[in-house]
Amino acid sequence: MNVLFDSPVGALLARPWVDPVGLYGLRRWYLPLSRLWAAANLAGLDVARFRDGIGLALPGFWSEARLQRLLARHGRAQARAEEMRTEWEAALFDPVAGGDPERLDRERRSAATAHLASRALFYPLLFPRRPPLARWRIDPPEQVERELGRAQENPSALYVAPLAPGSVETSRSFVREGLREYWLRAATPSARLRQRPGSETLYARVVEPVGGTIDTLVFGNGLCVETELMSMDRGPGPQLAAMGWRVIEPVSPYHGLRAMPGFYGGEPFFATSPMGSMDLIAGQAIESGLLVAWARARFAGKVALAGISMSSFVAQLAASHCHLWPAEARPDAALLISHSGRVEDVTFGGALAGMLGLDRALIEAGWARESLARLSRMIDPADMPALPPSRIVSALGETDRWVPYRDGLALAQRWRLPQDNQFRYRFGHLGMPVQLIRDSSPFARLRQVMNEG
Repeated sequence: MNVLFDSPVGALLARPWVDPVGLYGLRRWYLPLSRLWAAANLAGLDVARFRDGIGLALPGFWSEARLQRLLARHGRAQARAEEMRTEWEAALFDPVAGGDPERLDRERRSAATAHLASRALFYPLLFPRRPPLARWRIDPPEQVERELGRAQENPSALYVAPLAPGSVETSRSFVREGLREYWLRAATPSARLRQRPGSETLYARVVEPVGGTIDTLVFGNGLCVETELMSMDRGPGPQLAAMGWRVIEPVSPYHGLRAMPGFYGGEPFFATSPMGSMDLIAGQAIESGLLVAWARARFAGKVALAGISMSSFVAQLAASHCHLWPAEARPDAALLISHSGRVEDVTFGGALAGMLGLDRALIEAGWARESLARLSRMIDPADMPALPPSRIVSALGETDRWVPYRDGLALAQRWRLPQDNQFRYRFGHLGMPVQLIRDSSPFARLRQVMNEG
C-alpha cells in the first residue's frame, strides 16, 4: 500500500478533488450500509427488531423469511468475529496461555474484516430509499444541564482523573518483519467513559523496532477508522516504527474493539452529540495521559502525542490541560494533524457534519447554536497551551472543509506556534494521510522539537 502512495498515483490522491468524492461515497454508500449493518448486529435473527432499528419502512417484497436469511448470513460472520476476539484476548493477556500470538492476531483480524465486509449483504436494502445515516440519540439541553451541573463552570474538572501506570496490562508479544507488536489494556480512567457501554476498557496496540533506544509516539486515529479490525494493516504504526519510533495506537472510544452495541464504529461520536463527542474527546485525552505515563515508566526516551482529525481534538486538549496531570503523564511534544479550533464551528460549519445532518439533528433536539457554543467551551482548546508552543507541531490541508482549515490556522496563530512547526499542504482532509506517507517532515520536526533542550 505504501508503494502505491509513494507513486505518481499517490500524488493524485493528495489533491483537493478527493474530499467531495469521499463525502459523496460516505453519504450514498458507506454510512447507509453501516447503519443497516449495525442494526443487524443488535437484532440477531429478530426481524422485527431489525426493522425497528433501521428507521425505514422496507418494501413489501422484503418478507420476514427473506430478511431472516439475510440476518443469518450476517450473523455467522458476526459470531465468528466475536469468537475469535474472545479467544485472542484471553490468550494474549494470559502469560501462561498457549497459542501463537501472531496467529491469533491474524485470525482475529481476518474474522473481524469478514464481519465488516458483511455490510455488502445489505446493499439491496438501499433501494428505493436509503436509511438514515445515524441512529440519533441526542439528549435535550435541559437534561445535559442537569447531568453536568457545576462542571460547566469549571471545565478543568473534566480532565482530572487518577492516572496509574501500574493499572495497564501488557499482552504477550510477537515479531513480524523486524517489528515487535503487543497490546495494552486497562480500565479507562475517565469516569464518563465508564458509563458508555463498550468503552469501559482502554485498548492500545504497540509497534516498535526490535532493539535500540527509541522515543515513543502515542498516535490517535480519525473518526470511523478501525485499523485494528483490518486484515491488511493500514495503520500508521508499522510505517512510523520503521522510522525508529515506538508507536502506541490507542483504540478510540466507540470504535473497533470499543464499539457501542447497536452502533457502527464511530457513530456515537455524532449520533449522541453533544455529550457523545465531549465524552470521547475529554475521555481519550485523559487516557492519552495514562499511556504517556505508562511509556515513561517503562522505557527511556521522550514521549510525544499526535492526533489526526477527530483525535487532533484529543491532542489539543492534552496540550491544553496536561498541567493538571502528574509530570510523568505530560507529553514532551504534540503533533496536531488536520485540526481545528472550536467544536461548535466544526458542527455548524464543517462539510462532514453538514453531510451527516448533525446541525439539523441538534436543532430538532432543542439545541441553539448559542447554547451549544457554551457547552463546547468544555472541550475547546485553551487560550494558550500548557505545553510550550515551541513543542507543538501543526499540519493542515488548506482546502480542508471537513474540519475547517481557517479554524486550525487561527489556533496555530493564537498559540503562537513557530513558523518552522507549521506545515501547510494544498489539499483537503482525505489527502492528509496519503501525504504523510509520502512526506514525513512533520514527524521529523516533532522528534526534533521533542528532543531540543
